[in-house]
Amino acid sequence: MPNPPAPQDTVCGVDRLIVERFLALIRDNYPKADRAMFFLEERAGVTHTVAITNLRDVLSHLSTMLQQDTDPKRLEDQVVHAEEHFRRAIQEPYAIALGNLREAYRPVYERYIKILASIRKAQKRGLFGSAPAQETVEQRIKRISELASEGRAGKLHNQTDDLWNQAVANYGKAYDDLNSLMDQLSSHIHEFEATHHSQVGKRWSIVSTVGTIIFGVTTLLLVLIPGLTKYIQTFLGFRH
Repeated sequence: MPNPPAPQDTVCGVDRLIVERFLALIRDNYPKADRAMFFLEERAGVTHTVAITNLRDVLSHLSTMLQQDTDPKRLEDQVVHAEEHFRRAIQEPYAIALGNLREAYRPVYERYIKILASIRKAQKRGLFGSAPAQETVEQRIKRISELASEGRAGKLHNQTDDLWNQAVANYGKAYDDLNSLMDQLSSHIHEFEATHHSQVGKRWSIVSTVGTIIFGVTTLLLVLIPGLTKYIQTFLGFRH
């Protein structure tokens, strides 16, 4: 008698190899998605549903794959779609964080450029020695933009491999570099404004002191010289 056919190796009625592929996809990519969400929330201070929504969709594809009425021809599609949702969950938080930081950076840069000429004059007196020139700032921004472009280019790469991982890492490095630059410019702006306000305060203090001295001396002279008041009034045209 012929041997009976061996039972198909399945998990929940689905080919074990496909299930293992899906589980390996979760194993390899969920930690990356979790780090991306942490980066967006903790580093950038933004709560965004983009990663959560994509992870929900991953579970949706897993559920579809395990349903008994799912067409066997669509099982492979569930893995492919789940991988794309993981890619979005990992990459988009970094892109969102960088976009928000660029918006915050713009007014800081504009303010820095506005006071840069004054900073340059102060540097001749030994102040603000580490304040970068505009050319230096723009060179750093150019490099940050290149990293961001390399990160965006990762979207066109349809495999989650080392090249794609490097693209995601470039997004993170672009954010860190821009954040460092913004902190540096903000620090110089704060230092300049504090120094400027201090100098203005000193000038007003000197003017006030001189005015007080003049007023005191004038009052004393008016007391010591009785006829001085009449003389001053006549000189100013108040008396005829």
